[in-house]
Amino acid sequence: MLPETRTAKGRQLVWRNNPLNADEPLQAWQGLLDARGLSEADAFFAPRLSDLPDPFVMRDMDKAAARVAQAISGGETIHIFGDFDADGVNGTAILLEALKAAGAVVSFSIPHRAEQGHGIGVGPVEKTHAAGICLGISVDTGTSCIAACKRAREIGLDLIVSDHHLPDEELPEAFALLNPAREDCGFADRKLCGTGVAFFLLMAVWKLLREQHSAPEFDLRSLLDRVAIATVADVMDIVGVNRILVYHGLKRLNTQPSVGMQALMAVARVKKAATTETIGFYLAPRINAAGRMQHGEAAMRMLSTSDADEAAMLAEELDVTNKQRRQVEAEVFKQAEVKLAGSDVLAIYDGDWHAGVVGLAAGRLARKHGKPAAVGFVTPDGVIRVSLRGQPGFHIGDLLNACSEYLDGFGGHAGAGGGSIKFGEWDGFVSAFAAEVAKQRKSAGLGMQLAVDGILGLGCMHIGLAGRLSRFEPLGRGNPACTWLLKDLQIADRRDLKGGVTRLKLTDGSRWLDGIVFGAGAINDVIQPGLTVSLIGHLQQDDWRGNGAVQFVVEDVITAD
Repeated sequence: MLPETRTAKGRQLVWRNNPLNADEPLQAWQGLLDARGLSEADAFFAPRLSDLPDPFVMRDMDKAAARVAQAISGGETIHIFGDFDADGVNGTAILLEALKAAGAVVSFSIPHRAEQGHGIGVGPVEKTHAAGICLGISVDTGTSCIAACKRAREIGLDLIVSDHHLPDEELPEAFALLNPAREDCGFADRKLCGTGVAFFLLMAVWKLLREQHSAPEFDLRSLLDRVAIATVADVMDIVGVNRILVYHGLKRLNTQPSVGMQALMAVARVKKAATTETIGFYLAPRINAAGRMQHGEAAMRMLSTSDADEAAMLAEELDVTNKQRRQVEAEVFKQAEVKLAGSDVLAIYDGDWHAGVVGLAAGRLARKHGKPAAVGFVTPDGVIRVSLRGQPGFHIGDLLNACSEYLDGFGGHAGAGGGSIKFGEWDGFVSAFAAEVAKQRKSAGLGMQLAVDGILGLGCMHIGLAGRLSRFEPLGRGNPACTWLLKDLQIADRRDLKGGVTRLKLTDGSRWLDGIVFGAGAINDVIQPGLTVSLIGHLQQDDWRGNGAVQFVVEDVITAD
């Protein structure tokens, strides 16, 4: 049975599936498969692109795809309304690249985060139409842009909204609304990111073009590296359709990356096979840095270019911008921690904070405290704009809906969102925010439990098991790494390295294991040499040492007392 004692981080261990105890690698692997209802030959371990659903099942896809195909055959210019984050710029890039390959004339625009914010404005719609363009496609935005969609319809701009953010009660008057999150859709279990929706739009258009015997030679599979980047960067659940897209996107990233992604991996010094972790820690932050600190257009151009020299130059630019972002983010997070000292509600803003990093600061607060956080900045005209981030189990889109009476425009999905606070309504927003966080926490016991796959002995800490566990990749939200409990181990040695990394030597008295901790934080005092503890974490191959070495990544600790 699992220990009743709470961990050093205040969590109670619960079984993820059925109880599992093992001291041999094969016993642990088979027990894990049985607990999850899987077999060695299960399709889960070999996702196939042929298992992707028919794009025409998505609501409004028939008229959206037909309109795009008509524009291509008629030589119309198509304008893409993108967004400035990794999801928005990747989606803009794949639409631009594919539609141009199909012979379309394509233009695009990406808003400035601080000056314009998320969404499509009435001004850009009117400007696009004034340029003689009659078809627009949004990416990762548009569902909440009621005024812009209405104006587009009035002036004769056919606006196809491809988005995934949670709709309000009022849907936009778009020519077509491609959004799996709408109540009358539910495509792919509502789990696609904006780039994923755009990819399915391209799949539908290509199908129509083939039927018309005018399909381009362009292979849509070449776009999957960027679909994977966007899906992981936007913290989508890596299950179902997303698992297929990310699995094949990572294969593409590791074998035939786009010119831009190859350049970005070079500046990020990615030297081993890319995983979801690579995307989350090395690639997505550099892509997002453009929109956070300057303008998202630089990232979009890098993601869509076929010129290696231009890609290298833009990747270097993103790398420099990302270093600036890290410095500014660290300072905002530090200040937010000071301002929130003693407060149980993680909601704060400051007039001097940079618009591009408040979401990151909110994410760090949410991870540290195990619950949603809202961090805001003040626009030049005095409006407070907040970015919200959460933790697994909480739903930010629902949280924003609960606070809607205090918001003047908002958008979000399960993992993230944001909006503008109505003038003079900050205190009301904070109260509603706190009440909804408490409600969600209470309804599911969130933040208080840690799911464990099994209790393992050190005999299981073997390259054979670590290798088999890697078959669960791609990992991420909805498909986390397998979590194990190792009971009653003595910490024989501890070494603190650069970057907040701690190395541990662990033993059960006869066998030994290397442990590693990233940012010890709350468990720092209970991982000291000489202590006997039980560790919760993940088994993985130690690529640094190689030669079949493994290490245990420690996430939490239970002391012997």
